[in-house]
Amino acid sequence: MNNILNIKQGAIEELYDILLSNNITGKFLYISDKFIDNLYGNLIKQQIQKLGILQIEYIDNNSIELAMKIAEEVIENNIDYIVGLGGGKVLDVCKYASYISKISCISIPTTISNDGIASPIAVLKKRDGKVQSLGCKMPKAIILDTNFIQSCPVELTKAGIGDTISNYMALKDWKNAYLKKKDQMNNFAYLMSENALDSLMRTNYKSICPEFIKALANSIILSGIAMEFAGSSRPVSGSEHLFSHALDYYTNHNNLHGIQVALGTVSMLKLLKEDYSLILEYLNKFDVNINPKKLGITKQEFVLCMQKASSMRPNRYTYLNEINLDTKELEKIYEELEEEL
Repeated sequence: MNNILNIKQGAIEELYDILLSNNITGKFLYISDKFIDNLYGNLIKQQIQKLGILQIEYIDNNSIELAMKIAEEVIENNIDYIVGLGGGKVLDVCKYASYISKISCISIPTTISNDGIASPIAVLKKRDGKVQSLGCKMPKAIILDTNFIQSCPVELTKAGIGDTISNYMALKDWKNAYLKKKDQMNNFAYLMSENALDSLMRTNYKSICPEFIKALANSIILSGIAMEFAGSSRPVSGSEHLFSHALDYYTNHNNLHGIQVALGTVSMLKLLKEDYSLILEYLNKFDVNINPKKLGITKQEFVLCMQKASSMRPNRYTYLNEINLDTKELEKIYEELEEEL
């Protein structure tokens, strides 16, 4: 199976033709949650049934245990392809089950809230309820219908903007770690992540229209490819992601990942005394709100999570290992963010 990427309005209506033209036939395991399946499932299942045998699995969580169970089911039933329809949780389960069973994954995203639609990383829950990022493989096929994204809650797309914008801080951290001889550099992966960021920042769109959604999806997928080449999340994950992981670990907020890493990006640039005006201007253009107070993050939580962030991945060297994380300095940053945003 060759890698397939199809991003356009109405792409899902051409699913049968896309798969058939790539000789994708056989036994399929279709995975979704019941809510998304009720919205779009019939259109997809009808087309897949023309290509072979279809088995269906509805899931309601993204646990490691469930992903392993599905991988076992795939192996026992001689499944040829996993087809995942949904958001990040469904697709992460599909990617990891695909990786374990060594069966190709066809990804049909219904949101682009983060780069998980294309990344070789699956974020799954352990038995204690905490999430863990596990290495896997990119989907072999990504069929993205911009009509799906246009109809999903706009906050999810705003989170996708925030996640892509966070490449800015991730790349600064990576370059600094390389210069300090704390990490290796993969120039191709670095360039891919940089292009993902630049191509989005250079767009002239001022609203979340279908054309902008296609541009954002392209950037998110480029970020996923950058991770694939690097063999890790390094091209798109630095101090800003560590801060977000700390928020997930130490607090009980349900803010979207992309919003948290965008906040982490601006916060880190402020701590480094570097210009963040272009980043903030772009976020404001699409009304991406990263005011920590409005996100329910207290000053004490902000300080704690900044101070604990580097412990989320001790082997990942970032500016967090160098800068002043004094409580008073962090409280000052929080107050400035609250006032500016």
